[in-house]
Amino acid sequence: MVVQITIIPVYLMAKIQADIRLENEGKVQGRNQGFSLLELLIASGLGVSIVILVINNLFAEGALGMRLSRTMRERQALGRVNGLIKGDLERGKTVQIDPNESSLILSCPLAGRKPVLHIRDAEGRITSYSVGKSTEAIWRGWVLMRCGRAFRIDGSLNNGAAFQNRVVIDGLDPSPQLWQGCELPQGLAIGDSAFLPLAACLEPLSGTVQWQLRQKFENQKIKLDGSAVIDQ
Repeated sequence: MVVQITIIPVYLMAKIQADIRLENEGKVQGRNQGFSLLELLIASGLGVSIVILVINNLFAEGALGMRLSRTMRERQALGRVNGLIKGDLERGKTVQIDPNESSLILSCPLAGRKPVLHIRDAEGRITSYSVGKSTEAIWRGWVLMRCGRAFRIDGSLNNGAAFQNRVVIDGLDPSPQLWQGCELPQGLAIGDSAFLPLAACLEPLSGTVQWQLRQKFENQKIKLDGSAVIDQ
């Protein structure tokens, strides 16, 4: 009996200690299987920061895409205007080296704009290109105006039509850099156009005209060169 009384308490104590140890291990494992409130707040903050960064990058890429698209459209518009100027020059017989000469008889009033190209055709009529600030609010800043015969629906020139004064492009650069890009060996600057958004030079011997059209929108400047030979 003495032996039994001694063994039972020892066995019970060992069992109690084992149960306590298992219970403590379960609590530790339970804590390792979850997150504290501080950890959840930190994780949420990092997640929100990543989302904001991604959204900002998407907006930046969208704005860049819009600027590139706008630049492409403006350059295409410059290309169409250069094609119009080229066609008028190739149909012309002479180009006035001094567009400010007072004896010229023009078909349209300049209304304060600066003349650049005066192209005389076989009939002696003058097709003019002039630049300046528009008086109408629908146009952006400086414009390029063409005074000449209208075109038919198929794009051909209507030789029987009256001369019309029309804006062919707006948003020209009002204060461009001095144009020094005339590459004609014997080229002469046409008037003071080197300081204007439409700058041009003429080589009288060959009848070649070279020009550069310069535009500005927002903080971007674009330019496009052209050349043509008049039908002397």
